[in-house]
Amino acid sequence: MTLTLLILAMTAAANPFRAVAARPTDTTTATVAAATATTLVLVGLCAAGSGPFLDLIDLSGPSARIAAGIALLVVALRDVFLAPPSPSPAPAGPVAGVVPLAFPVVFTPALALLAVAGGAERGVGPTVLAGAIALIPVVVGLLLDSLRSSRLGVATVGLAGAGLAALVVLDGVYAI
Repeated sequence: MTLTLLILAMTAAANPFRAVAARPTDTTTATVAAATATTLVLVGLCAAGSGPFLDLIDLSGPSARIAAGIALLVVALRDVFLAPPSPSPAPAGPVAGVVPLAFPVVFTPALALLAVAGGAERGVGPTVLAGAIALIPVVVGLLLDSLRSSRLGVATVGLAGAGLAALVVLDGVYAI
C-alpha cells in the first residue's frame, strides 16, 4: 500500500464532515487537541503493535490490508446511507474531547485496522505521519466554528471511502 493510498484511506476513515457533524456545541481548542493527540497516539500504538499482533493471530500483512479495506468499506457505507451522528455535549474533565470526538467519531475500527496494516507494511513513522496528515482536515473542520457539516459532504467522503476501500482490498489481494 502506497503512502498516498494510506493517507487517503485514513482521511476517509476519519471523515472530516462526520467529525464536524458530531462536534459538541461547546468544543474548545483544548478539546480538539485532546481528541487529535489521542487519535495519533492510538494510531502509533496500532502501528507499533502490528507485527506482534499479526503474528499472534497468524495473519499476513496482505490479509491485514484486506481486512482494513473491508472495515473501511463498512464505515464508508455507513457514511453514505446513515445520517451523520448528532452533536452530544462533551463531558467535563480529563476525558473531554476523547469520548465524543476521538471515540467513536474519528478513531473508527477502520482507522485502527489501517494503522495496523500500514504499520506492518510501512513501519511506525510513516504510518503516524499518514495519520497526522489525514487528521489535518478533521482538525481544521473542528476548529472552524463557522463550518457546518452537510449530509452531502459526509456521503461524498463516504463514496470516496468506498472506492478507496476497494483499492486497499485489491492491494492486499495482489500482494498475496
